[in-house]
Amino acid sequence: MWSRRGFLGVTAAGAAALTVGCRSAEPGRVADDGSVTVRHAFGETRIPAPPTRVVSAGLTDADDLLALGVVPIAVTDWFGGEPFGLWPWALPRLDGARPVVLNLIEGIPVDQITALKPDLIVATDAGLDQDTYARLSAVAPTVAQSGSEAFFEPWRQQATTIGQAVFRHDEMQQLIADVEAKFAAVKDAHPEFGGKKVLLLAGTLHRDAVQVTGPSWRREFLTGMGLSVVETDGTLIPRDRIASVLDSADILIWTTESEQERATLLADPTVAALSATAQQRNVFTDKELAGAIAYASTLSYPVVAERLPPMIAAALG
Repeated sequence: MWSRRGFLGVTAAGAAALTVGCRSAEPGRVADDGSVTVRHAFGETRIPAPPTRVVSAGLTDADDLLALGVVPIAVTDWFGGEPFGLWPWALPRLDGARPVVLNLIEGIPVDQITALKPDLIVATDAGLDQDTYARLSAVAPTVAQSGSEAFFEPWRQQATTIGQAVFRHDEMQQLIADVEAKFAAVKDAHPEFGGKKVLLLAGTLHRDAVQVTGPSWRREFLTGMGLSVVETDGTLIPRDRIASVLDSADILIWTTESEQERATLLADPTVAALSATAQQRNVFTDKELAGAIAYASTLSYPVVAERLPPMIAAALG
C-alpha cells in the first residue's frame, strides 16, 4: 500500500515494463455498435455502452470521474481521512450520493468490487498486475494504467483514459485544456516568476533526507506558471547535500499538512540555516493544498492554480 506520500518516489525506472496491446479504433471514438474501446497496459477493453455503475478502484481516479459528472458507486481512499475518501474539491460533486469506500491496504478488494455489480471498473491508479486485471475483467470491463507506471501515471494520460472509458473524451480534453489555461494565466499575471528557481519538496524529512517530488511531470505545473524547476539527482537529498542543493533555489515549496510539520522543519538545524529560511522564501502548504498537489487531477489542479501563486508571490516579495 502506498503511504500518504508514496507518490513522491515513483519513477518510470522503478516500475515494471508493460506492453500495450494491439491498436484498434481511434481513441475515444464511439463505434457503430455504440461501444468504445480503450487501450491500456494489458491490451484493450471494449465498453459496450455508457456505464452507470462505475467503481473507482484507483487512488486518484475518482477525481476525473467526478469532474465529468460521473458519480462512482465506490471510491478508493488514499490518505487524509476525508469523507468518502474525497477531498474538498471533489466531495460536493457527489450531490448526495454515498459511495462505498474501498482501500488498497491488502491489495485490490476484488470480492468487494464483485459484490457491487459494476458495469465499469476504473483502475488507472491501482497498481494492477496482469493477474488482478484478469480477475477484475471477469467481473466487468476494466480500464488499467496506460503504460509502465502502475501508480500515478501522468495526469493528462490518466484523465484522457478515463474520459474515453465513460464516453466523454471530448469533454475531458476540454477540462485538460482548461487546467493548462489556468496555469498559463498565472504566468501572465505574475511576470516576476520568470527566471525564479523553485523546488517542490515533501513536508517532512524522510530518512534524514529531504524528499523531492517526482517524477518530473509532477513539477510541470510550476513551469507552466513561469517558474524554473531546479533539477536534482534522484528524489532524496541527503543531509550533507541539503544546503548546497536547496540554496540553489529562490523558492522552496514544502508540502506540509499541518502547523506541526512546518514547525518541525523550521526547528531542524539544517533547514533553519538555509538561505530560503533566512530570506523568508519558504512556502508551506496546508493540508488541502498539499493534497491538491498530490492528487494532480483535473479537479485538484485548479485549487493549486488559485491558492499557490499568491503564496509564492508573497515569498518573493
